[in-house]
Amino acid sequence: MENESIVLLSVPCTQQICESNTHVVIKEKFNRRRHHAHDQQINANWDKRVRENPKIFNGTKFRLSSVSLSGNALRLDLGLTCYKDFLGTNWSENSKSLANDGVRDFQDSQAYMSDPLGVGAIVLTTDNKAMFLKRSKHCAEAPELWDVPGGHPEPQEVIGKIPLEEIKMSELNDQRVVRELYDSILREVVDEVNVPISSLSQPNFIGVAQNISAGKRPSSEFIISCSLSSTEVRDLYNKGSQEEAEESTHIQFVDRETVLDLTPDTDMWSTLAPSAKGCIMLYKLHNG
Repeated sequence: MENESIVLLSVPCTQQICESNTHVVIKEKFNRRRHHAHDQQINANWDKRVRENPKIFNGTKFRLSSVSLSGNALRLDLGLTCYKDFLGTNWSENSKSLANDGVRDFQDSQAYMSDPLGVGAIVLTTDNKAMFLKRSKHCAEAPELWDVPGGHPEPQEVIGKIPLEEIKMSELNDQRVVRELYDSILREVVDEVNVPISSLSQPNFIGVAQNISAGKRPSSEFIISCSLSSTEVRDLYNKGSQEEAEESTHIQFVDRETVLDLTPDTDMWSTLAPSAKGCIMLYKLHNG
């Protein structure tokens, strides 16, 4: 579907956004609003999900409330959420009614949504090919579709494994959260593809896309250069010793120019996860 992802913020090619000019503000007011009628269903939904797929697990996530670009500086307003709340709100069968209630109550369709901030990247090899991974059938989202490497920044990397309800916002250091945003996408590439971190450049932030099919869940997208060829990367991936080997089943490499030419009318588009489509849309805008 053409409208599975939309662009929330795009960085033009004339601007370079990286860790040094990214700023975050973390406050409790950026958490999702509680919906008294619906929230009691979240635990029941989670229990059902775990019964269907015992491999999924809960964990704290950063919630994106808003993002803005001022000159050459990026600002993200962040709260906290968890994967269970994501599946119970954005990914719920009642997500549309939650969005409508958010507009009614707060003039904000995302007010009641978990909106965990994801990360994804176009990773380019030395022979100018982008990496795509075929998601495992065990993945809770977009199973058996092709995706870019990605995942989530993790609050536990900043503050340790503390339950969501016990985390004090004042103890989350802004600079460490920014570092985790950029470190997380590098970590995801290493853990999913099996390339050494020394082969990856520092990530270049290109924008935020929203996954319409997941209640407008946001994902920050990046460009990363890899100092290995596609053949070398394939050999490392096929060893199967990566940390998150179970999350994908195959890897493919697509010429950079082919990626820039992808549209909803091309054959590959229908095989892509919505998150990959959002990343590609931002990559094309950044190169426009």
